Amino acid sequence: MPRISDIFTDNAVYIYSTIQDAEDGVKQGGSGFLVHVPFEVNKRWRQVYVITNQHVLEKAPAPVLRMNKRLGGVEFLETTADQWHVHPDGDDVAAMPVKIDPGAMKFISLPVDKFVTPELIAAEDIGIGDDTIMVGRFISHDGKQQNTPSVRFGNIAMMVGDPITCDGRQQESFLVEMRSLPGASGSAVHIYSPAAVFDMSRRRGGKDLIPDNKFNLFGPDAAESLDSINRKSLPKGPFLLGIDWCHLQKRTPVMRAGNPTEMYIEENAGMAGVVPAWKIIELLNQEQFMTARNKADAEITRRNEESHASLDYEPTRTMQTTPEGEEIPIPSEVQFFDDLKKATGKLSDEK
Repeated sequence: MPRISDIFTDNAVYIYSTIQDAEDGVKQGGSGFLVHVPFEVNKRWRQVYVITNQHVLEKAPAPVLRMNKRLGGVEFLETTADQWHVHPDGDDVAAMPVKIDPGAMKFISLPVDKFVTPELIAAEDIGIGDDTIMVGRFISHDGKQQNTPSVRFGNIAMMVGDPITCDGRQQESFLVEMRSLPGASGSAVHIYSPAAVFDMSRRRGGKDLIPDNKFNLFGPDAAESLDSINRKSLPKGPFLLGIDWCHLQKRTPVMRAGNPTEMYIEENAGMAGVVPAWKIIELLNQEQFMTARNKADAEITRRNEESHASLDYEPTRTMQTTPEGEEIPIPSEVQFFDDLKKATGKLSDEK
């Protein structure tokens, strides 16, 4: 895994049960992260959401969010249960719309068009072995004066298949070889594979790749072969693979005098369960969220239409309309004065 940008950590938020816990920075709670959906008409505007697990909310009925300020320190946002919405099918995902002042807070939000979907899996041939990044709380050392999220690295170990059962909940999941611990629930898990020529992916950018044994850089298909190499050399991602929700355990029997007993201990197997990112898309496309976005979008349009001010900016134009209605190029300043000199010279000759 190569060096990644530090801004990945600006996407994480911490979640506590009470404001006192958040102020004290107690070793309890979970993680969350920020995503955004652009408005349909006013695409430069967007709605930001906090994403976490449903089970995190169950343990914190009135969650308190803790985020970093741009100039240092932290800010707290107290929430209520009715502000949060969970996936209608019971998937372990929850979301809440939020307004954040970009001038005061240090954060980034993830665009939904960079979420992994079944279509993106096919187009990019996302699969076993692709590199992953998880950003969230390492609760044993997560920062008290300021959030300091940790980043863990791993690989996809199993694609979505049979649901994982944990704490009575069955959840469709990716299995990721990456140690998840209490406090990491709700963390964003990204896919970011710096693919090389010898990557085994068979598709990239929605195009089939030429098999390695058919590369011929000196034959009639040289251009196509080079295009395939170039596409193979591009990284996959970063895309949001999903949200961390559990880790798998293995049972190790307790031995006595060299013989196993009926007692056992549970150990972290180093495998994390990740709810697919398309489950978040499904949640954000629920009626209550879409209605609120459409209402805000319409309000922005109304304000723009009622405004009698405009920006002091003149866009570059290349064409103009003559009095006869003909479209002709607008000459540059050099062309204008050159044409003026020619016209002046012509008038002088006629005199």
